[in-house]
Amino acid sequence: MSRLRSSLTPVILTVAVLGTALSGCIFSPDPKTTPQDPGYTPAKSEAELIGQLKTAYQKRDFDTFTKLFHPDYQFFLNVAQPDGTTSWGLTEELRIHRRMFRPEDVQPGETPVTQDLYLVSVDITLTARDAFQDAGVYYLNPSNPTGFPRENFTVTQTDYAASVFFQTQGETQYRVDGAANFVVVNDLSKTVGQDGKFLIYRWEDLGGPTAKPSVPAL
Repeated sequence: MSRLRSSLTPVILTVAVLGTALSGCIFSPDPKTTPQDPGYTPAKSEAELIGQLKTAYQKRDFDTFTKLFHPDYQFFLNVAQPDGTTSWGLTEELRIHRRMFRPEDVQPGETPVTQDLYLVSVDITLTARDAFQDAGVYYLNPSNPTGFPRENFTVTQTDYAASVFFQTQGETQYRVDGAANFVVVNDLSKTVGQDGKFLIYRWEDLGGPTAKPSVPAL
C-alpha cells in the first residue's frame, strides 16, 4: 500500500505515519545498495544548489547533503509536531538525514532503524515557481541586528513545488506532495565555483494541496 501526505519533509511524514518521536525510527536506506556520488562540485547558482539537494536525496548521499547548508540553517514546519516542535537547526537536520542515508552509523543512545523502513529508492521532483528574488528581511538592519551585511552577502528566496515518492523495503510506501520556500545565502567574498559560496539558510515547509487517494505501491 502507499500513503499520501502534503508535508514535504520525510521525517515529518515518518513521524505522522508511524507515531514515533524524532529520536525513533526514521527512513533509512540499505547500506549495501546505496548509490555513491562520484564527486561533489560546489553550486554556481541558487538553482543549482537546490538541484544538488534533489540529487542528494535521489542518491541518498550524506556527504554531499552536509555541504549544502549554512551553519545557522533552520528548518520550519508547516504544522507543529505533537511534542510542540516547530523548527530545528543544522545539527538535527544532519542527524535525521544521517539516519536516513547511513543507518549503519548508529550513535550512542539512538534507536536502530527497522529493516522494513530501509529505503530502496527516492523519486523526487523540485520545480521552482519563480526565479530567486532578493529577501530583504534577512539583511542587517536596526530591527535585525544579526542579519547579513549587504556589502558581504546577498540573500535570495523562492518557492518550489515538490513531489517525493519513498519506496521502502516494507509493505507501505510513502508519497509526499507539497511546497517549500528556500532561502539561499551568497557569500560575496567567495568566487563562483568556490565551496560554500551558495548555502541553504532557511527551508520552510509550506504544506501542500489537499491529499488525493493514495496510489498502489510500485
